[in-house]
Amino acid sequence: MNVQANDIVLEIGSGHNPSTRSNVLCDKFLVDDTQRGGQIVADRPIVEADGQYLPFADNSFDYVICRHVLEHVEDPELMISELERVADRGYIETPSELGERLYGWPYHDWILNQVNDKLMIQKNQLDNQFGHLFHILASEDPNFSRFHQSYHSLFLIQYEWNEKVKYELVSSDESILKKQLGDIETLLANKLSNRSFVRWHEKTLRNTIANILPTQLTRRIKSWFAQLHQSNKTPDLTEIIVCPLCKVDVEWARDVIICKNCKVDYPIVNHIPRLVPSMN
Repeated sequence: MNVQANDIVLEIGSGHNPSTRSNVLCDKFLVDDTQRGGQIVADRPIVEADGQYLPFADNSFDYVICRHVLEHVEDPELMISELERVADRGYIETPSELGERLYGWPYHDWILNQVNDKLMIQKNQLDNQFGHLFHILASEDPNFSRFHQSYHSLFLIQYEWNEKVKYELVSSDESILKKQLGDIETLLANKLSNRSFVRWHEKTLRNTIANILPTQLTRRIKSWFAQLHQSNKTPDLTEIIVCPLCKVDVEWARDVIICKNCKVDYPIVNHIPRLVPSMN
């Protein structure tokens, strides 16, 4: 990710493993851990919000990180427009279609491919062919785990954008993956022929350390690194939060945020603004 030293960074869907570089965290589910790998991390300013209805003023951030969120939302176009509204640059990460076909997450609504510099977005109509087979292999079989880590890029879309996200909604009948198989095979062949022992050794060492260190200690270390990026760069939430629906300024009370325009009150619970709008 091309994050500059002075950038103010928002992370959407920060979950249990936020980037150490993020200044403000945003997640729709603070309590429900069903679709993530652990409990929410709230070691810096955090807001409960829906990525399709971000409660931040225009251009509040320099950079926005959005990892493993876009494949979940009801309206990816709406969410992309929100990313572009609150920041000039950003990073989007999702499973690739190859990853979706192997692992088959039933709660993913969309499949993404990247063709050149454009995201191709399709409604997910895949059958879960393999159940939990590859999830079990990834967590229990060291050989498969090493393979997955060595070729991680095959299973992910990692897309960085500047000013505009280039994307296209594509019919589910069109097979983008089949058109890309030749490129994937070439990429794999190049990786096999150019693999550096030093790179492999460094990656193995990192993975070994990650497996040895207790999860709680790892989180503490990441939180410490995150604190290094906070200091004076962290924005005051009272200055950048707006109504997630109408985007006008709000009023702050002791335990509530009030949008007079929409006549809606949003609670503040344990110092965390809860700004997911009710769509009833």
